[in-house]
Amino acid sequence: MSWQAVAQKDIRDSIRSRGLWVLLGFFAFLVLLFAYVGWVDDGGDATAFIRLTMEGFALIVPLVAIVLGYKSVVLERQSGTLALTLSLPHSRAELVLGKFVGRALVFCVPVVVAMGGMLAVILALYETVPLFEYLLFIVLNVLYGLAFLALAIALSMSTTSSRRATAGAFGAYVLLVMLWSDLVDVLVLILWRFDGTVLANVPDWALLLQLASPFESYSRVTAALFDMPDVASVYVVEGAPWVVDSWVAVILLLAWVAGPLALGYSRFKASDL
Repeated sequence: MSWQAVAQKDIRDSIRSRGLWVLLGFFAFLVLLFAYVGWVDDGGDATAFIRLTMEGFALIVPLVAIVLGYKSVVLERQSGTLALTLSLPHSRAELVLGKFVGRALVFCVPVVVAMGGMLAVILALYETVPLFEYLLFIVLNVLYGLAFLALAIALSMSTTSSRRATAGAFGAYVLLVMLWSDLVDVLVLILWRFDGTVLANVPDWALLLQLASPFESYSRVTAALFDMPDVASVYVVEGAPWVVDSWVAVILLLAWVAGPLALGYSRFKASDL
């Protein structure tokens, strides 16, 4: 059995699960909600509608990815099926790769379907549509979600307790989505002995540290795609260093996919089942 077989099994299990259909229904509800808001606010433009989409998906996409990944390995470890699976002729690396690929494909379906539906709404409501940029925005949302999916699977590999996997995954969501930028500001204040003036012109390393959050990187790339300087204003002001360019944000998102998987696998490989 290879990683492809593991991925296929995960996909089949997800299709039979009500969870995937709940996700599809949830994203369908979002499409209808955003369509209604766009219809009510018909004085806006396509960029304003996309901003609304970004603000909603920035919070929701990571949660969906975490729900798909945080019990992917630990639940099988606790039930004993993991040892049975690994008794078949394939390695732990193939198991992890199959889990990630399978869950990634399951994650991509509702996201792409939902954003495709929103594109149809945009085309119906607005005369001028940044079509190419919106297609890149779909890819960005997929990459953004995969970063959190990789993190959730890594946490699931790294522990033998589903409680710890749950606490770690949702704790990471709170840290990386809601608190990261504020914590970096607190760190800078401590280093500068609580001189608040430093926050008006933070050092370059602090800007890069802020951008290291997947949420901040997602906002930075969205601002670049649709010319929204107020969305990621700290990174696009005149004189901002090159280390906070949008291409750096893309590299950081890719690193959030590869890095946690590598670290999680290193612990999983060395652990007893």
